[in-house]
Amino acid sequence: MKVLKNIKYINTTKLINLWKLYLYFYQKKRKVNNDKILPAPCFISIEPTNFCNLKCPACPSGNGELSRERGFMDFSLFKKIIDDQKDTLINIIFHFQGEPLLHKELGRMINYAKENNIYTMFSTNAQLLAEKTDMIKESGPDKIIISLDGITQESYNKYRINGDINKIYSALKNLSGLKDGKRPFIELQFLVFSHNINEIPEVKKLKKKYKIDRITFKSVQIYDNSQINMLPADEKYLRYEVSDGNFRLRSDLRNKCHRIIFGSVITWNGNVVPCCFDKDAEYITGNAGNEKLNDIRNDNKYKTFINSVFSHRDKIEICKNCTEF
Repeated sequence: MKVLKNIKYINTTKLINLWKLYLYFYQKKRKVNNDKILPAPCFISIEPTNFCNLKCPACPSGNGELSRERGFMDFSLFKKIIDDQKDTLINIIFHFQGEPLLHKELGRMINYAKENNIYTMFSTNAQLLAEKTDMIKESGPDKIIISLDGITQESYNKYRINGDINKIYSALKNLSGLKDGKRPFIELQFLVFSHNINEIPEVKKLKKKYKIDRITFKSVQIYDNSQINMLPADEKYLRYEVSDGNFRLRSDLRNKCHRIIFGSVITWNGNVVPCCFDKDAEYITGNAGNEKLNDIRNDNKYKTFINSVFSHRDKIEICKNCTEF
């Protein structure tokens, strides 16, 4: 995470904590600090809900393969997390699994985080974004990532099943009309598939049309061999090697990880998991509703997982599809 992207959210206390995180990471990488206290996270991913309004085939939430209970985060739980972490927290990411705009109190959550001097962002399929323009103006998120994986309804709907591309264009138009100071940083994210790679030149033209701040072309994550046909042929947009009907990450996993040191992920019901690749919450290390996150991160469960990542990461199932090399 580029934690210095908005300096106004960083004070002396947060800067000192950030330095401690960097020190912990590099000492851990050198195997010299197994017993030291893990500093508070500078970012957390909060899951407002794991429900989704689309049926994307490679998404566990959308395709129905997510086995854990579904629900919505209670605002009182969210408030407790912020109150516990506000002194050191720089950034909140309002997404994990599911569509955050389905949560009726997302705007209230963003407001509370900003009142406590925390940078806020969320990722959305934007099917509800146009009708939430007033909420965006009132709550003022710092950044919105909008998923658009096709230029036409036909190509878009091949992956974003049940989605309406016109709703995304309406949302982009509304956001482009917001005055400076009210408009979030807008990042358009385009997953590159075999069926839409030819649309990349047209996607780039949307940047000026809708005052988009950044367009990101992202490689596709798949889970089984039946999804290989979704992958583009161009290696520039491919994270896997494909051979004899099987796939594997193109780069070998190194025994290190920034994410589990600098941040943590909290599901809608308060369960704390090490990172965003633990989609089914298989590695629960505690519950932020019952304990403080800093205590959970320094408990034996969390530290044992960290030690495993820094010693034999290639043996951990959720790490095998990770893009942090």
